[in-house]
Amino acid sequence: MLFNSVIFFLFFTIVFSIYWNIQHFYRKYLLIFAGMVFYGYASLPFLLHFLIVILINFLFHKNIHLTKKKSFLGIIIALNVLNLGFFKYFYFFCNVLLGLTGSTYFKELPQNLHIAFPLAISFYTFQIIALQIDSYRGKLEKSLSLTDFLVFILFFPVLIAGPIMRWADFFPNLEKKEPLREDIINATYLMISGIIKKVLLADSLSQTVSPVFNAPLEYHSTQIILVAFIYVIQIFFDFSGLTDMARAVALYLGFNIPENFRAPFFSRSLSEFWTRWHITLSTWLRDYLYFSMGGSRVPRLQIYFNVIVTMTIGGFWHGPDFTFMAWGLYWGICLGIERFITEDLKIDLYPKKIYSSILSALFVTTIGAISVLMFRSNSTSYMIDIFKSMFINYKENVQISLNSNGGEWLINGLQLIQSEEPFQLKEMTNLDSVFLHFVLFLLAHLVQYKEGILDRFRKFEPYLVIIFGVITVFLLTTLSQDGNDFIYYKF
Repeated sequence: MLFNSVIFFLFFTIVFSIYWNIQHFYRKYLLIFAGMVFYGYASLPFLLHFLIVILINFLFHKNIHLTKKKSFLGIIIALNVLNLGFFKYFYFFCNVLLGLTGSTYFKELPQNLHIAFPLAISFYTFQIIALQIDSYRGKLEKSLSLTDFLVFILFFPVLIAGPIMRWADFFPNLEKKEPLREDIINATYLMISGIIKKVLLADSLSQTVSPVFNAPLEYHSTQIILVAFIYVIQIFFDFSGLTDMARAVALYLGFNIPENFRAPFFSRSLSEFWTRWHITLSTWLRDYLYFSMGGSRVPRLQIYFNVIVTMTIGGFWHGPDFTFMAWGLYWGICLGIERFITEDLKIDLYPKKIYSSILSALFVTTIGAISVLMFRSNSTSYMIDIFKSMFINYKENVQISLNSNGGEWLINGLQLIQSEEPFQLKEMTNLDSVFLHFVLFLLAHLVQYKEGILDRFRKFEPYLVIIFGVITVFLLTTLSQDGNDFIYYKF
């Protein structure tokens, strides 16, 4: 049930109308029911599986909070990881074991066993583990009731693709008795922003990006490099748009949930980037993985090891492929090198002058652009091919090959009958519209970076909401492409 679909609009209209018109006591139960409907719409069997997972975790939560036994915490974390591992990584590990052992058993087993992928399992697993660890660490004053546990895990605005919520971000919002005018206006802005980012910007960029990623060997090197930067823009609009919509839906119900993006590509260092990009995931990795391994309270060499392991696991969380592990490992190494230079060698890599800030942001964006080539790759061999293409795909490769094999006559003949140079590697189309996307990308970052930059227009809010809403509907009906799934839905 996509946020930008008609069925979700009808579903949410009903939920919103009922939520603010029933007694406060019953609102939790409505949210639980709505979450079950939202999840069950995709798969009733997996809804049952999800409810069993929640119930088991609730029983452990009560025991962990009461006894503070580390063994209980270890068991429930292991069960959650095994649940995630079975559904998400079964085929991956079968392929790994097949490669290591050569046993036909690991080749036949995946063929005979069909395992579907439960919706949102990656996100709800991390959210549940965080709650269990917080309970063990004594951060909850009292254990949650079954009702509170259900409403927290089944909260549908963030159920599919985050942000990954903490209990402290959620429960204070339940006390609101009636909708606040400011919340409704801000939610509408967020929804308009999310729709524009996703439908008008991210989806339209896919028309330029997808052909290159579908056949990278057909495009020359500069196009491969360029498409990496364009994909950075696309994935920002797509995921930032998804987060805006999720926050809007939650805010309509009175829940102010965490922001996930704060102008990440305006960052002046790689470490700053990860405080601005997918914030709820990066803070989860820091608080529940990096700190659990000792964080920065260990010898220097182990600090770098902890950083690399944390980022590699974060990469593997995204998907069952070595490409995601490579993506995480790459970021871990980059962060480790930056930390070594700035903390151990005491070299200031990022002076805080304006021109230095611009160069630093360009450097961070370049590191990010390289990483998305791994992130987008659907296999290790594809990843190797696309990186090779960056260096060996000269525009005249085919011509050179033909000339060396006696095909000059074919080239000369085609030159006589067509205006374009024959046998040239392809170039991307729609690059004129990419420039407009780039300008809007910078504008979106400026709004996120300069908090309060739009405050001067607050007095016109009631009129601006209507104007922007009408403009958005007009643009959607005239310019939007066929809708695509959100990139992060597959995780």
